Amino acid sequence: MNGTVSEDSQEEPFFEVGGDGISSDELGTGLAKSLFDFVRDHGGHAATVEELRRIDGCIEVVVLNLTTCISQEPKYEVLPEERLAVAFIDDEPAVVPLRKEFPLTPHSYGLPVESVLPGSMTICLDDRPWDDAKADYNGAEIIRRTISWFGRVDTGNVDDALQLPHTIFLPAEQTIVMCSKLQAQFCDPEKPPVFVRLRSLGESGKYLVAEPDELADSTDPAGNTVGEFVGFTLGVRAQNSGAMWHRPQHLGHLRYMLAGGQEDLLVLLRSRLGEILSNPGPDLERLYRYRLLFQFVVFNESQDSVEPMFLGTEASLGEIGVATGLLFETPSGVGHNYGRCLPIGEMDEELLEGIRLMSANLSFSFEGEVASIYAGHNEEWREGIGKSVVVLGAGSIGSQCITSLVREGAFEKLTIVDDDVFAPHNLARHTLRGPALGNSKTAMLSDDLRAIRADLLIETICEKISPTHQSETLNEALATSDCVLDLTASLGASRTISAISQRSRAISAFFNPAGSAVVVLQEDPAKTIDLATLEALYYAEICHNQSLYDHLRPGDQALVSGGQCRAVTSRIPASKAAILSSIAASELGITMSSDDPKITIASINSDGGTNMHRVTPAIGNTSLDVNGWKICLANTVAQKLHDLRDAHLPSETGGILLGVVDHARKRIEVSMGLEAPPDSSGSPSSFERGVQGTIDSIAEARTRTMHQITYIGEWHSHPRGARTTPSLTDATQLVMLREALMAEQRPPVMVIVGDSGSNPISLEVHQ
Repeated sequence: MNGTVSEDSQEEPFFEVGGDGISSDELGTGLAKSLFDFVRDHGGHAATVEELRRIDGCIEVVVLNLTTCISQEPKYEVLPEERLAVAFIDDEPAVVPLRKEFPLTPHSYGLPVESVLPGSMTICLDDRPWDDAKADYNGAEIIRRTISWFGRVDTGNVDDALQLPHTIFLPAEQTIVMCSKLQAQFCDPEKPPVFVRLRSLGESGKYLVAEPDELADSTDPAGNTVGEFVGFTLGVRAQNSGAMWHRPQHLGHLRYMLAGGQEDLLVLLRSRLGEILSNPGPDLERLYRYRLLFQFVVFNESQDSVEPMFLGTEASLGEIGVATGLLFETPSGVGHNYGRCLPIGEMDEELLEGIRLMSANLSFSFEGEVASIYAGHNEEWREGIGKSVVVLGAGSIGSQCITSLVREGAFEKLTIVDDDVFAPHNLARHTLRGPALGNSKTAMLSDDLRAIRADLLIETICEKISPTHQSETLNEALATSDCVLDLTASLGASRTISAISQRSRAISAFFNPAGSAVVVLQEDPAKTIDLATLEALYYAEICHNQSLYDHLRPGDQALVSGGQCRAVTSRIPASKAAILSSIAASELGITMSSDDPKITIASINSDGGTNMHRVTPAIGNTSLDVNGWKICLANTVAQKLHDLRDAHLPSETGGILLGVVDHARKRIEVSMGLEAPPDSSGSPSSFERGVQGTIDSIAEARTRTMHQITYIGEWHSHPRGARTTPSLTDATQLVMLREALMAEQRPPVMVIVGDSGSNPISLEVHQ
């Protein structure tokens, strides 16, 4: 490295600063003059200027003796006074310790071999880019930060909030992007070397994507191919807690590229190449012809970290074999261009120094595991959210929710189901853009998602879920997935899903009509509380909770094509749709790993704040089949009826039942039971429901739920010790209920609440 000295010069303790001596009047760099003036006028006990110099006619250097203020037993072997060269390159200061025995410390940089600066390293005063930091600097700030750096080195607490732990090597200018599968092949010592092509991403040339040679486009009409390479990984261990070093520029640098290394890296490389050339198989000519791309994985034992870096050669592996003594060039006309040296020859230092190296950082492709790390999630989160998921609906909330979750690393396989095409009005809130207009939403959205994560397997089904029939493809997807996400914003779809027996658990998310809230309904894995039941319980929450009074207030709507009264869309700002979709995606990420059924209502206030209303219904329900109808009573509703009974014991009580009636699917969900009207009368042996306020209560419930719940029947309690089977009076009332609801062409519902539970009963309706 730079700073290595001969035995004759070992007696001199300091590196000599080159260039020409100058006076303070000749300083042309503003920051250099500021430093000189501060030390001269105010430095006093902290520092003194030893000399001023100019290197290569442009680099101004202020040589200082600095009082470091260290303790008697510093963590690193720094002295109470150190000589420093503060060099200004394009006005940016570089602080170089001049003492030859200065220790390698964290937050210092190894100078490149070809550097004209004296010494072997610079210390790091500021982690920020100079364009961001320079406004804070003058001469006094340089001295303050230098003394602060020595203070941290003194205690060993070098890393702090402003200066995070450093790696062994300075970042390279280029980065190789590699998928996890290809990286695993690179790192497997049991497998043969990997043949890859590097392709430039974009115009900057800073990012190169590595592709398996057999999958790469050999034509490359755009001219983005950088070269063909054969690659493998070398793992080395190092005790390096000190300076970061510049990456090697040619193969000859490998021998001293790593401070604290335990092995000669050039010898290690030659050994691996020898193994490869010993058993080349049918790839011998390709091995000789391709350039070399090898990855060093440095196990930094001092920092307990693993640091990979890539080095690529401009020379072919055949030429490298000659330089390392493994191969010799054969005369023209002989079968191969190279032959094996037996025994192995000496390394040719001159040839090694002539083989230039390209250095590059490693960046994993944006795949699921990497995406989840960036999002702050772990593998447990990815497992909990489901690997294979069916998404019903590729509209506004569907596109935004799924895009967010995909960016966070969720899912390995998606099946997107929607029969709609992308229309002009969809641009208001959808993730798709103009070029998608007129095309299938599923096809366009899947293309966008693949462009985000190439590892994601996506299937599309251009179909609308139907209460009468589904394609075999959709039925299989529903049955074999980990979860079904209903993002259709359609009551019909969620109720249809509930009626499908062979399917995975489902979760539904949708906006309220006004676009002021998003709702997430989640089934339990056993589907004892399905989406239809959750819908009914959601309406009950709206009726019970005063803060949700206008939750289902009709929103403003706009025509999307002239003269068609049903061709409308909700008028919701894109900003609100994005906020609500993000909340829904976040909630899905949290709840999908839970086995509890859940109802979540997230509302945006007028001032921009968010209110979260969460309910966890009790698992389980009781159902009753009557004349082709299914009547469902969730345990949560039954428990609330029990609570009303307990509050009136020893007297009987009762009231009206409100619920959701689905005539298409012949299903009635009990949403809630109202308390007894004030004019009711009850005793330990009887109950007579009053009528005061009942019509208004039913009307208000219907209004608050957009007419989704209605009167479905009656409930009453039996006294302690009594069974929940209907009495003669109950039977008479049930007949009266049937007659009252005859015009509705649906069975009446009666629930009797007693010690043994809640017993839903009904009578058949004969049409």
